[in-house]
Amino acid sequence: MAFLNISYIIWLWISVLVIFIILAISFHQNKFRLINGALVNLLLAITAVAGILTVEASKIQWLYQLVYWILVIISVPILVLYSSLGLLLLWNASIVWRRESHSLTNELTLLLGLGVLLLPMLRLISKKLFPDLGLNLYTHLLLPIIFYVLFWLLAFITSFLITRLYKPKYNQEYIIVLGAGLLNGTEISPLLASRLDIALEFANKQIQKNGYSPIIICSGGQGSDESLPEGQAMRAYLLEHSSLPQQVYSETRSKNTYENFKFSKAILEKLHLNLQQGIFATSDYHTFRAASYARSVGLFINGIGAQTSKFFIPNAFLREYVALLANHKKFHVICLSFILLVSIFDLFALLTQ
Repeated sequence: MAFLNISYIIWLWISVLVIFIILAISFHQNKFRLINGALVNLLLAITAVAGILTVEASKIQWLYQLVYWILVIISVPILVLYSSLGLLLLWNASIVWRRESHSLTNELTLLLGLGVLLLPMLRLISKKLFPDLGLNLYTHLLLPIIFYVLFWLLAFITSFLITRLYKPKYNQEYIIVLGAGLLNGTEISPLLASRLDIALEFANKQIQKNGYSPIIICSGGQGSDESLPEGQAMRAYLLEHSSLPQQVYSETRSKNTYENFKFSKAILEKLHLNLQQGIFATSDYHTFRAASYARSVGLFINGIGAQTSKFFIPNAFLREYVALLANHKKFHVICLSFILLVSIFDLFALLTQ
């Protein structure tokens, strides 16, 4: 039995090594992959299990105590967060309601908070009304969907955090600033100003370090409620705050992030710049998804993110996550359909016993 335990531990550590190699290859190919976050989470989980079993096999008392306290330190905040998650989400939703527009995308924390609070209540009601059937429906149909959604949400958060660790070098030929809508049809919003400011800050630091400024492309078309294209207003803002008018261009045709990069790339090609020697500037929560759009048009570049108001971070992350799922909806529909088919088959087999 001891030999089998040691063999099991060895295979776990081999799995850790294999996953690490796959992660390194994937990350080298593309830093902005959602699968990177999933691999990191899997790597951490298997490493934790392998580490705990290794400590148990070692029979070293002080290692037992160390692992015990590490687990306590990790578990307590998670349990507190889990138990209060619904209320925290509703509290955040109330702040967003007071400070932002009442659009559906700005009410994601409200919807999720209600779901987190109502789910246990629905579980109790179904348990009382349908003791056996309610439990089986919950465990075989609802839980797999919840776990699937949480799996990719954690993968997204981890992927985002990993990419934020990497800072671009001050040797860029260009910066693409992504538009974000104008206030009252003509004014630069605080969110858009933060994107422009961080691009200008980067350009100034590069001038200080290397003596030359990157080209800045302000990218954004004209919305139905705007009196002028975003790119034009963005360029005017930068010219007010910089002394390099020849370095600032405007792209005024785009209607979405994909077109931001597509039409900006056309300008870069006309200027004969190195397409892979640049960055883009957007809000911090948007950098991960924006990078995938950049790569889809052949710009393998990273982004710098302007800081988002703390109260808006949960809602912004949920919005980005939903958008990421929508970008790969066929994949997720196929996966969820397969999971549900297996669950329904398992449930049917259970009920017909």
